[in-house]
Amino acid sequence: MIRLKHNFTSRLILVVGILLLFAACESRPKGVVSENKMVDVLTDLHKLDGSMNANGILYNAADKKDDYYISVLKKYDMTQAEFDSSLVWYSKNSKNFDHIYDKVILRLTDLQTDIKKGKYHAVDTMELAKVKYIIWNKQTKYILTKDSARTRLNFEIPDQNFMLGDTYILKFLQRIAPEDSCDEQLIRFQINYVDGRVHGVIKMVYNDNLKRRYTLRISSKHAYKIKSISGELLGSSYYKGKQNAMIDSISLTRVYNALKQDSLTKVLQKADPKHYPTYAPPVKTEEIKPLHENLRKLFFKK
Repeated sequence: MIRLKHNFTSRLILVVGILLLFAACESRPKGVVSENKMVDVLTDLHKLDGSMNANGILYNAADKKDDYYISVLKKYDMTQAEFDSSLVWYSKNSKNFDHIYDKVILRLTDLQTDIKKGKYHAVDTMELAKVKYIIWNKQTKYILTKDSARTRLNFEIPDQNFMLGDTYILKFLQRIAPEDSCDEQLIRFQINYVDGRVHGVIKMVYNDNLKRRYTLRISSKHAYKIKSISGELLGSSYYKGKQNAMIDSISLTRVYNALKQDSLTKVLQKADPKHYPTYAPPVKTEEIKPLHENLRKLFFKK
């Protein structure tokens, strides 16, 4: 009798638990997606957001971002209304929302670990040999107004043992207001060689008041000594007297392969012996004698 009573109690607890589970499921309003689906969508949205940020899309028009976000919802067969309703409902139920975001963070952390281990890209030993360091030595923010003395924002970084095969990466944020009266605004970034050669990139910019992230990359390809890295963060063909622009978060990075420096130096010595002498010229004996005489007089004074 006692055993039958115990079995009945166990079954009763199991049935009540199942009923409570169904009740919890039914308590989610219509149009609110499940927790697992919400985790999938939020994880992909965070991955997309990071990708757009890295490529500067977050600083462009909002409609471009919306197209990317909507594509994620379509992937999971979810409408904008369903996503909004689900986000509002879960955010009001803090325990559910915390549980969802714990899973999202765990997935993103696991993804970051896999990336660092090279799961998605094979490890390139030559890439590991590359050295990166900041060579920008000027202020990192400029605000140009009608009272600004400059009409062009030039810069020049002199030679710091720059080498054939180097890559230089210039990054910054820029916004030009419609009130800016300069015509044909541009960014210029170039490498200057001691023999007068120059090569680089020029990019046109616009006074539409949008904040954009610019990344310009150039590599040294000529077998001649580099004099400097220079350019214009903002220039124009014609200035009408009114400026309204902001440039922020400026950085200039040199990337080079430390393992290749000796072999590249030999290439430069052969192509440009004037600036990369391969050996020291021999000293003539008649030049040595006076030096010996001076040393003898200095240390053996009578």
